Amino acid sequence: MTELRVAVLGAGGRAGSAVVRRILTEGHSVTALVRARARHPWLAQRGVTVVEGDATDAADVARALADADAVNAVTPFSAPPPSFDGFDETFYARVLGAILAGRRSPDVRIVTVGLFANLRLPDGRAVSDVVDLFPQELLPFARAHAGERTVLSQADPAPDWLIVTPPAGLSSDAAEVSAYTLTEVVGPEALGAALSYETLAAAVVDEIVMPTVRQRQVLVLPAA
Repeated sequence: MTELRVAVLGAGGRAGSAVVRRILTEGHSVTALVRARARHPWLAQRGVTVVEGDATDAADVARALADADAVNAVTPFSAPPPSFDGFDETFYARVLGAILAGRRSPDVRIVTVGLFANLRLPDGRAVSDVVDLFPQELLPFARAHAGERTVLSQADPAPDWLIVTPPAGLSSDAAEVSAYTLTEVVGPEALGAALSYETLAAAVVDEIVMPTVRQRQVLVLPAA
């Protein structure tokens, strides 16, 4: 298999670091964009090329994507902030905008991690629309993440993209499993599902290396 160079944004977080480790394990190379190199010494120790910068700045992102075959945007906020005072709902849209502007070629595949709240139930409603399923005080976070799909789906020319989404039960305590499924609809089995960061990373990296789904937002669930 040809070695790929994958740029990872948010490589220092729990999801991002799991993705980096998975990419390296499969024999590919990583360029990591982080705000502060000194906070993540393990990246350089593992042979990762580290670029300091802001994920919303197109020039910084372009430096990280200079030779990338694919980009994984695991944004710095893997959980809602403690307060939405001053929260920038355009943050995720700006990250994706910077990626679109900074990639070296329209063929660079973009795989980002989305939010469970923005997936659809069988009746067509978003999870975030249902009070019993999603705390309404977190709606700013859901709206912010929804901006990812808006930017990607409206880009011209259309990029090669995928939003990989864990269930709400994404946890460091969940058991790592080798088999998983991808689906676009949130069924009853998804509402109580637990997923490990390692299994999420496996789905992300599999879709970078050997794509099976394009221009969709999909849910990752452990296989039954």
